[in-house]
Amino acid sequence: MKPDTIYKFVQELKRRRVFRGIIVYGASTLVLFEAATNLAQFFGRDNAPTWFVVMLGIGFFVSLWFSWIYDITPGGIKKTEPESEKKVPIPKKEVKIYQTSTFVSVLIIIGLMTYNILDRAKSKQIRALDKSIAVLPMEDNTLTPSQALEYEFIGSEITSCLTKVKDYRIVPWEDCRSYPRRNKSRTEIGHDLDVSLLVEWKPYITGVNRHLTVRLISVDNNSEEWSKSFEIKDNWSTAICRLSRKISKQISRQLRVYLTPHERALIDKLPVSAQASLFDFMGKAYTQDAWKQSITGELDDNGKNNAFTDSISFSQAIKYFTDAINEDPSFAEAYANRAKARLMGIRARFFDRSVLDKGREDIERAFELDEDLPEAHVAMGFYYYYGLMEYGLAAVSFEKACELRPNYTEYQFYLSKIYSTLGNWREVLVLSNKVLESNSQNALYYTNLGLTYQYLDEFPKAKRSHDRAIKLMPEWYAPYVNKACTQAFTGDIAKAKATMVQAVENTGKTFYRFLAELYLYEGNYISAAQQVELADEQEFKNLQESKGDAFLIKAKIHKHAGNAELAKENFSLAVAYYVDQLGKNPEDYYAHSKLGLAYAGLEKKEQAIEHGQKALMLATQTYNATSFPFILYDLAQTYALVGDYESALNTIQELMNTRSLYTLDFIKIDPDLKPLLNEPGFKELNP
Repeated sequence: MKPDTIYKFVQELKRRRVFRGIIVYGASTLVLFEAATNLAQFFGRDNAPTWFVVMLGIGFFVSLWFSWIYDITPGGIKKTEPESEKKVPIPKKEVKIYQTSTFVSVLIIIGLMTYNILDRAKSKQIRALDKSIAVLPMEDNTLTPSQALEYEFIGSEITSCLTKVKDYRIVPWEDCRSYPRRNKSRTEIGHDLDVSLLVEWKPYITGVNRHLTVRLISVDNNSEEWSKSFEIKDNWSTAICRLSRKISKQISRQLRVYLTPHERALIDKLPVSAQASLFDFMGKAYTQDAWKQSITGELDDNGKNNAFTDSISFSQAIKYFTDAINEDPSFAEAYANRAKARLMGIRARFFDRSVLDKGREDIERAFELDEDLPEAHVAMGFYYYYGLMEYGLAAVSFEKACELRPNYTEYQFYLSKIYSTLGNWREVLVLSNKVLESNSQNALYYTNLGLTYQYLDEFPKAKRSHDRAIKLMPEWYAPYVNKACTQAFTGDIAKAKATMVQAVENTGKTFYRFLAELYLYEGNYISAAQQVELADEQEFKNLQESKGDAFLIKAKIHKHAGNAELAKENFSLAVAYYVDQLGKNPEDYYAHSKLGLAYAGLEKKEQAIEHGQKALMLATQTYNATSFPFILYDLAQTYALVGDYESALNTIQELMNTRSLYTLDFIKIDPDLKPLLNEPGFKELNP
């Protein structure tokens, strides 16, 4: 083809405005394609349908053909005439309208293209974000504890709705509400909770008007990705139940996460009774706080105040669950949660075992209403774990709960505790690390990890875990005690004492008994006796369940300090106490074990061995990997105290063959076992 022919062809394309048609069609196609893609993703598809893309391709050739043959003029759409034909003049008014509309169209197309380009860039940036979200509790010191707890229903409901979206990783509300913020920055909070996005919310009440402002914050650049204020018109519980669903869907839209119809249906599903949902939430909050206080050792029968509740009480929790059930008798989760509160109350010694049957009735009712309810399986797990002490069945229930609700830290944590009881320490380690991946700011989780490392004889890692727990919760006594135990069991009494001095300074508590035992193992019997007398005046004064232990430790210390009469007196008190306990429960292997030690201290060999062996038999029948080693150790001490050194060494060897906290280094410093060090068989022990 000659160059002048190509030139003429290009000029003809320009005259017929083919290039303009290509540009307009291209811009329109870009907008249409993006709109179709968004619409497709809205309905759960990844991209626009193939047939739509094919139609756009065909449309390109149609637009070329249309541009070549026809022209859009101020006078309308006309067939393009050959260049030689005479042009008909067009009125100026029509020309002006045509020019204006063309200019506006071009501006609109350029605007749409610019918006599309910028929006696509923003979409890519947002989609690249890790969809890990934590809904933070509100910080407002002006609220009463009851008001603060009621407001927490907002955060709980938003969290619950967001968990319905599979593309998200949501920090459980129970972990968020217990997270110690302590005026930390958003970046620090995001790092601690291992999330990229934070949801903050705050209600505003002015007279009769109520509003709720919600913000979505990107942790990386501390920027506000989205915010909106909602007016609360209905009653509180109804408004929050509805708003939380709207909020979760708007967050998904902002994050370019297009909900599937199934996810949308799960989010939109409202409870039969919003008021019942509020009552259920209040019950769960009371249960969580009561359990936390029981773990930290600050719960009494009357309950105590804290930042969330006016009165921490399992009984108050059960009242709220009952209110929820009365509001909605078909509320399966409320039945399960009421059973869970009763069973946890048994473990915390808040209730006696008379409530066990009521717990079982609630669990069965929950399963009748919803056989796949995770909380029902959790409640059944607690029933077997705390109620019947059938640990294998408890593990099965919690495994099912984890299957129904994967990556939920509370379920994984309790499953790890059950595995600890079964002695599956490697599985415990895997679960503990997995739990900490989701929540690295929970002191209890680090304490559990530290104990696991102790049972696996990985003492440096155990110490680091306990140190981390101390840093997270310096006012809690347990991490100090566990760290000191790690140091004592490895034979480093000096470091154990230093740890307990730190505990006294940071917690404000006394640890006379613990320090008395450390002095005892150090060989400083006079200081041990002084410390145990201080403990007798303060720490032992109001003891009930552990009163027998107090008698035994006092007797042991006074024996080695040379106070024979005081030792005999306390051994006798221990005998009386544990005989009384066995009168209530003849199968109590712990009471048999301690009674054997008490009889040994009184040099009653036959009774001592009888009860020690009875304890071992009962403990073997209901095997608990965390308590069984203590029974072995008590039996070894009993044999040593009555002079049966061969049986004592055999029992110690069995103890060394069992995963436990005990080491040969510790056995060497126990004054009751020191006579064994001179026995030929001691050197043959295999640690």
